Amino acid sequence: MSVSARLNRRGGTLPLTILVLSLMGVGVAISYSRVSSERRITGDSRAQLGAFAVAQSGLNRFLANINGKPAGNPPDQNVTYNDLPGGSATVNLRMLRESTITLLPAVYIITSRGTYTGAKRYDGLTPPAERTVATYAHWVPTPFDLNGAFTSLGEVEINGNSYTVSGYDRCGVAAATAGLAVPDGDISEIGSPEKIDGIPDNAAANIGTPGPAGTAKDEVEIDWAAILAGTAFPADYVYPTWPADFSSWPVTRVNGDLTLPTGGKGILVVTGNLTWNGTPLKTWEGLILVGGMITSNGQGNIYGALVTGLNVKIGTAVNLSDVGNGNKTYQYDSCALARALGKIGSIQRVRNGWNDTWSSY
Repeated sequence: MSVSARLNRRGGTLPLTILVLSLMGVGVAISYSRVSSERRITGDSRAQLGAFAVAQSGLNRFLANINGKPAGNPPDQNVTYNDLPGGSATVNLRMLRESTITLLPAVYIITSRGTYTGAKRYDGLTPPAERTVATYAHWVPTPFDLNGAFTSLGEVEINGNSYTVSGYDRCGVAAATAGLAVPDGDISEIGSPEKIDGIPDNAAANIGTPGPAGTAKDEVEIDWAAILAGTAFPADYVYPTWPADFSSWPVTRVNGDLTLPTGGKGILVVTGNLTWNGTPLKTWEGLILVGGMITSNGQGNIYGALVTGLNVKIGTAVNLSDVGNGNKTYQYDSCALARALGKIGSIQRVRNGWNDTWSSY
């Protein structure tokens, strides 16, 4: 073979090399593209999980900070937490249904939109990851141990026959209870026992033995020490500040004795003695808690429940509660109690009410 033929054959190496390099370059480019895509997909997945964690953290913090029934008519709350690990969350609460006269609880929807800023993004056009979670919740009032429409840890005297103490639900929803509940079931100072309606009828329910050393104090399951300390039934108003508007069914606290200035609604806490004068007519709807005794003369209506002599629970003897002559009605009302106690309770998630696909715009 001639030298020129061999040289011509060697000249085919260059195109082959170029072809191989081109194929290698295409392979590298494809590999780089796949790696970049997988990194982006992985980064997006991590960002979504981060946004989910931030949204859930915001929802949990909001629920943990609720210490009273959401206010407003209807309530609508928006809170933004900017100090969450990895980002921020905007939480919104809206009421779907208020408490009803049939004692169904208030229902809310709480949404949390989390924005995750801790993820690595690959360009300035990529927005931070966002995710919205939601939960249905309802407000559960604090349970109240009701012994009777009128419960006293001390002796009760009722004069005349122009009164009614009734354990039949004025609201017509709940079962009947005792009209009067006192230690030993003592009605020796009751002028007309036939005016006591409920279960038992024409008699008082026996809640145990009297006095600080007796058993009756344990039958009335009210944490009076916590109420006195302000950790239970926190006050909206403290006397001498008296509510001008009772539409919110507030908690009104009196440290010491009180001569009732007007009727009202809600929860009235009197740490001392309560004097109720009957002119003009005063009506209270809700719950009245009295540390000492009540002295009531003339007209007066209580729809809900009345408890006196609670200072016995902290070791203090109380005097006789005197319900004098005059037209007065003390009647159990489950709806009034529910509204009064409705502000004192806790918000609880509805079982199977959590949602991770809540639409947000």
